[in-house]
Amino acid sequence: MKNKNLLIYFTVTMIFCFTLFIIKYISDTKNDYQKISEKILFQQASTLFNNIVNTRKWSSDHGAVYIKAHDGIKPNPYLQDNHEYTKNGELLIKMNPAWMTRQISEMSNKKENYFFKITSLNPLNPINAPDDFEKLALKSLKNSNEEFYTSIGKYKYDFVAPLKVEVSCLECHNTNNYKVGDIIGGIRVSIPTEHYTENIEIINSKTNLLYLVTFFTSIIFIIIITFTIHSIYTRELNIMKLNKTLESKVNQRTKELRRANKKLLEISTIDYLTNLSNRRHFFDIGIKAFHLAKREKNDLSIICIDIDFFKQINDNYGHHIGDEILKLIANKMSKCVRKSDILARTGGEEFTILLNNTNENSAFILAEKLRNIVETSSYKNDEIDVKITISLGISQLKDDDEDLDSIILRADRALYIAKKDSRNKTVIYHF
Repeated sequence: MKNKNLLIYFTVTMIFCFTLFIIKYISDTKNDYQKISEKILFQQASTLFNNIVNTRKWSSDHGAVYIKAHDGIKPNPYLQDNHEYTKNGELLIKMNPAWMTRQISEMSNKKENYFFKITSLNPLNPINAPDDFEKLALKSLKNSNEEFYTSIGKYKYDFVAPLKVEVSCLECHNTNNYKVGDIIGGIRVSIPTEHYTENIEIINSKTNLLYLVTFFTSIIFIIIITFTIHSIYTRELNIMKLNKTLESKVNQRTKELRRANKKLLEISTIDYLTNLSNRRHFFDIGIKAFHLAKREKNDLSIICIDIDFFKQINDNYGHHIGDEILKLIANKMSKCVRKSDILARTGGEEFTILLNNTNENSAFILAEKLRNIVETSSYKNDEIDVKITISLGISQLKDDDEDLDSIILRADRALYIAKKDSRNKTVIYHF
């Protein structure tokens, strides 16, 4: 869970940083576009200014220009020798740079919406007196020696650049004590900003839309990635729980299988009636014990046991009583046999004992103990009292024995002798 939260925080942080980067990129792009648009306005205004300045200079360098008088054109009242007559008596009006600038300005303002104005802090012509903006621009240019002064308004872009005194200017301004190089005023160029404002509004609108799209896209990405991470971890958690449940079930089934195998093993190795080893188990263990005794040259003895007159007991009292007697004898003998030895029911009323590290004499002592215990015991209930005896045959491992059956065969022959002789007897095979 801790790793999940850390991964979510890391992802959200990365998306947030990427979103800030995109927003900054959009903002920088908008500002760059605005600067380019302002630069275009500046280039237009400076170009118009330079055109006017070049026109004025050409006129000034040629001592002004004379044009024929016609409607709408009057001589400059603030200019000496402002007109001439031809030999034919036609009136020629002198267009000095200032008067020419005003005529061009009025024409451009009517046709192109461009506005030109020559202005000065000390104008000869009151019409050229500066307004508040022009006063601010001229003072700023005079005090700071800047090359131009600009301002962007809602409807127009204003550009003011200084006019410096040249030799040709002194003809009209000879009373102002100007020197060549002095700033005597400036030319204002005004350009309509309708298209500029429209473009800025469009870019602002699109920028705001991009901001909104970026923001909501980031939110959607955060939600999707967070949901995905949560789903993955939830699925992994469910898988872990399922694995634990499955592991628990497997362990339970394993235990059940072990119990079943154990029970199956018991069924396959234990006699169901007496809870002693059965014949198969006796021989499986006995053969291994035989080979071990042969290799280690240890003693090993076999006792074969048979219940005397067991058929008569079944015939007289029934198989149920016979089974109870089998269990009684098995219980008595199992208490006397060592855990390292094997006591098994190998037939209907037959038992066999394998004694490790035991010679025939020690086996005889055990056999007599078992015989006496059984002889002194009886099966009793409310109706009957059945006396029981057993016969036993003993044989021990010999050097020339090749298998376990050889020992069992001799012990069985000794048992046969005991039963044939008088029963309730132990016999060691010596033949």
